[in-house]
Amino acid sequence: MKYYSGNFFVPLQPNIISIKGDMAELLHLEEMKCTACYACVKACPVQAVYLNKDSFTPQIAHDRCIGCGSCITSCSYGAITSVSQTEEVEQMIKEYEVAAVCDPSIAGEFKDISDYRKFVNMIRCLGFKYVCEVSFGVDVIARKQHNILSAHEGKHYITSHCPAMTLYTRQFQPELSGNLTPLVTPFAAMACIVRKKYGEHLKIVNITPCLAARKININFKGLAHTDAFLSFKELRKMFAMHNLNENNMEFSDFDAPTGNLGSLYPIPHGFVEACSENLSITEGRFITAEGCADAIDAVNQFAKDSGTLDSNLNVYFCEGCFMAPGCSKGDKFIRNAFTKEYAIKRTNALDVKTWQNDVNIWSNQSEMMYIHEPDSQRLATPSNNKIEEAFALLGKEGSSRSTNCKSCGYDTCLELAIAIAQGVATENMCFLHAKQDNTNYSNQLKLTTENLVALQQNHQKTLDDFAVLKQSDNEAKQTISSMLTHLYPAVAIVDNNLKITQSNSSFIDILGEEAKEIDEIIPGLKGANIKTLLPADICSQAEYVLKNSEEILNKDVPLTADKFINISIFNLVPKKLIGIIIRNLFSGEDRPEEIINRLNEVIKSNLLDVQQIGFVLGEGAARTEKMLNSIIRSYKEQIGKKS
Repeated sequence: MKYYSGNFFVPLQPNIISIKGDMAELLHLEEMKCTACYACVKACPVQAVYLNKDSFTPQIAHDRCIGCGSCITSCSYGAITSVSQTEEVEQMIKEYEVAAVCDPSIAGEFKDISDYRKFVNMIRCLGFKYVCEVSFGVDVIARKQHNILSAHEGKHYITSHCPAMTLYTRQFQPELSGNLTPLVTPFAAMACIVRKKYGEHLKIVNITPCLAARKININFKGLAHTDAFLSFKELRKMFAMHNLNENNMEFSDFDAPTGNLGSLYPIPHGFVEACSENLSITEGRFITAEGCADAIDAVNQFAKDSGTLDSNLNVYFCEGCFMAPGCSKGDKFIRNAFTKEYAIKRTNALDVKTWQNDVNIWSNQSEMMYIHEPDSQRLATPSNNKIEEAFALLGKEGSSRSTNCKSCGYDTCLELAIAIAQGVATENMCFLHAKQDNTNYSNQLKLTTENLVALQQNHQKTLDDFAVLKQSDNEAKQTISSMLTHLYPAVAIVDNNLKITQSNSSFIDILGEEAKEIDEIIPGLKGANIKTLLPADICSQAEYVLKNSEEILNKDVPLTADKFINISIFNLVPKKLIGIIIRNLFSGEDRPEEIINRLNEVIKSNLLDVQQIGFVLGEGAARTEKMLNSIIRSYKEQIGKKS
């Protein structure tokens, strides 16, 4: 659910996937692991994890994040993680004197370690020079909190010890920044105390389950600044990496100063008890709210009417610090019991007089004070037109605007529409819209599948038809080849490169002995260029037919000086394939009447030419007459031989 409470937000810069400050990245989104389930988007209470129309995976806005870790715990695929500082800590230990300050939540997290003193020794074995507990810092801040409440009667405060809730108040209820108790957080207080006691040169590492501590630490400078953070999960890994376990550990207690009721800090109302405040419902000055929903609602209601509440707020974003994102998974109430047991052991062994003296000294340090400045991260309220456009995207132009099923992560459809208009959500987050989209997609997929099946069937039919045509084509080719072989006239098929693709034996015979020799090497003269076999004028005519797609039929031409043929050239495939048919005019198969008729036609044609052009063709006519007489004489000789 979203808890911005009526104050909407300013546009985000897209494609920011990490949180940065004077530290390493705080959050990292590994897009390869992300399944776009949007659980992290729905879990984020401040829309720092958001969607936009240009990205399939969620984006993270570093400036808006409050470090609550809700996105990490909601992601079942491990796509969002906090960036480890383990390597920096290891290097820091090698180069500097380093002090570890441990959150009292260790009792709930490390319940598998029988005695906390062995736990302290395990930390020392990692190379830390000093090991202190944050619970004393809690005691100091609790004392300061009590004094502030007593000195400022009438004004109500919000405790500032929970980093996530402090960030939420400053960023999303910035008007309440002045109501935040003007104190540093307990871990910052302890960093200052340790440096003043053991040396300002010390590097400080906070061992904590709190992710938000890393972000709020940017605000604390000087002695209160922490140099690095280790989560409990990261500390476990370091123990394993260095083969450290309690079996071979001796006892080693925390370095002074040690805490008292600050050990109850991980339990939400434990801070109020550490403040020496009355826990009575009727007389107490605090309302304690724990968990994301209640803590944020409490601050929002405080913003609306703090007078009606008439109480100070003690707020914890998590349901106890031992349930924070830096912890391993565990049971809340069992961890509560272990924390309580640990606090009892610590307080029973406490030197109260020494502790009281230490608290008096350190609570008067000026570094414990800090004024929390507002840092508004609200988004601007979109116009009504933009909201209407968002409803249109959701398919809710005129009705069903109050479904409010909350499956999108927002309390109302209106809040989702506003978020869409602001560019931090998309219509796909709406369950009903997604369901309708899935239905439409399913229908479209079904139709597409049917069309695909039909296309496959048509394709198969086309393949079958093509196979039939191919078979018919092969049969036709075989038929043509057989016909060519048995035809008496000489026949050749020639391509556009004037190369023979097929010819019969008559064609080879009419060309003479040279063609027969070629045929023995290349059967059918396939691939032979007709320019090497036929006279140039016949080849020119073949080129003319190929180029102009015209035909030359029944034309008598000389094959050799004393041998005439009748030739026809025609298109088979325009400009690609031609056929050539040659008939030998001296063949006995030709009828005498046909030859005589052809000769008469030639004579008449030539006589007509002679009459028309006279002396110009006189010499040509004589040459023609000589040629014709030669043909007639040759023909008569053949007739005589037969008779």
